[in-house]
Amino acid sequence: MSLSKPYLSNDPQMSSSMLAELTNTLSAELDAERNEAIEEQLKIPRDCPAKIIASVLSPHSTARMPSVLASYRPFKLATAIGYRAIGFGQCGLVFERPGRDYVIKVAKPAYEGGLWPDFRAHFRTRQAFEKEGRDVECRVPKIYSYVPKRNSRWWNENRPFFYDVHQSLFLPSNALITERIPPLPKVARQALINKYCPPQLQHNANANPTNRDCLARIYLGRRRPINAPLSPNFTLRNYNLTLDQIVELGLPAASFAAAMGEALAIIHWAANIDAYDIEFVLGSEAKTPYTQDISLALNLTTEQIAAMEPDTDIESLLSTKCKPRTARMWVLDFNLCNIWEEKAGWENPEMLLPHLVEAFFENDPYYPLPLMEQDLERELWDTFSSTYIDKGTHILSAPGKDSRLVNLPRIFIDSCVKRERQNLSNSLGHGYRELKC
Repeated sequence: MSLSKPYLSNDPQMSSSMLAELTNTLSAELDAERNEAIEEQLKIPRDCPAKIIASVLSPHSTARMPSVLASYRPFKLATAIGYRAIGFGQCGLVFERPGRDYVIKVAKPAYEGGLWPDFRAHFRTRQAFEKEGRDVECRVPKIYSYVPKRNSRWWNENRPFFYDVHQSLFLPSNALITERIPPLPKVARQALINKYCPPQLQHNANANPTNRDCLARIYLGRRRPINAPLSPNFTLRNYNLTLDQIVELGLPAASFAAAMGEALAIIHWAANIDAYDIEFVLGSEAKTPYTQDISLALNLTTEQIAAMEPDTDIESLLSTKCKPRTARMWVLDFNLCNIWEEKAGWENPEMLLPHLVEAFFENDPYYPLPLMEQDLERELWDTFSSTYIDKGTHILSAPGKDSRLVNLPRIFIDSCVKRERQNLSNSLGHGYRELKC
């Protein structure tokens, strides 16, 4: 289907499947336009997938993105383009509307009660990260709105645009609207397919529209088995980027570990969230100019403004500092998180710390782990834990905080090490008993 004319959703000849195809076509064209801009500015190497990925996903790689709707305004997108599913989980499905910077997480029927806690924990985390400033390496999606299923006005207006709804979803439902994490650029996705997808599956992987929705889970606590074959179920949606791949591709594992340690400390001690089942993913960075106040975008203070020369070129400062990266770490998915101060409370560290340790080890293998045998794993744990302690201690040393709490981050790390040592001891003892028998 071509976008050469302005299709309207009230066109009687346009079926839901045709409108869904139109939505998907626009998504693909916007993705191609973004990729063209990245390739042109970064002078992408062509010699091997690993060099391409390292070039595009480097923390120093930035590119000015095109205005996504500029070329498509004649098509009256507001009345034609619908929502397409870009992700799913146990509790709901996530939809985007191509050309917009937001996504909508819609709860499945059995999980409608889980979306409000998701909203509360996400809100507290976002506020805590905002307070720490833009120098924090990891990003948290902005929250735009929350729509309960009883909001008939919103659902009457938006339900017709859910052209292709998964059979497990019944509308209306509760919905959380947040900033969209832009997927990894097409050139990086293509390189991942060329390197890690079985050759006989690469054609289908390139043609599959779901692979445009690529966020890579950063698994610093897992390696693929040695000499394991390429996955016969290859997909780029929620791609598991394991530590051996991170090393193989020349990506900055130590920087990832530091970013995770900093982020977890903020979540624990500034947002007071247990971080249960959160995800750390590698995506792109959203455009920042004209989406934030300059006090946040540039970390400007009243004193700095007062010291500036009249007619200082603020726009050039924005263009230089706020050019989005082609890759950025994000933290998301707060639906299973608990606000721990509502349960354990500050006055019960003997209850709180075991709970935080349990949440740490129950997560997917994002974090480095203590007491690992290989040098790299030990270095990553040292980086993660020292960054976590430094950030957590700084947060709990702020004016107004109880000085008796300042050691909690270090006690948490020590407790993680103690638990892992106990696990290893139990494992060795079990093995000895089996051998003796």
